Amino acid sequence: MATNTADAVSAARTGRADSGNDKPTTRTRRARANADEENNDCARYFLAKANSDGGTPALDREVASEGEALVEALRLGVTYYAIQEFRVIPDFAGKRPQLNKEAVHGK
Repeated sequence: MATNTADAVSAARTGRADSGNDKPTTRTRRARANADEENNDCARYFLAKANSDGGTPALDREVASEGEALVEALRLGVTYYAIQEFRVIPDFAGKRPQLNKEAVHGK
């Protein structure tokens, strides 16, 4: 049985040859990380001032979460900012000194 070029390309893309007895693949769901686990409470969210010129960020009020920032920004027709704060930690333990960053948890 001869294989045509389209079958060969298809088999190469899927990484398997057509053996005729392939079982259908089933997909499994991965647990999605919670929003609080993703940002680790390191980011603070601010709405932009409504009449800002777009050059320098002008922060208006702070909101509690990214979800609230999304809803309020949509409702008010403005953008929002996510700001992260870090502290520099020097590490002189090895032969080469290193600077590491550590997230500062808001509030």
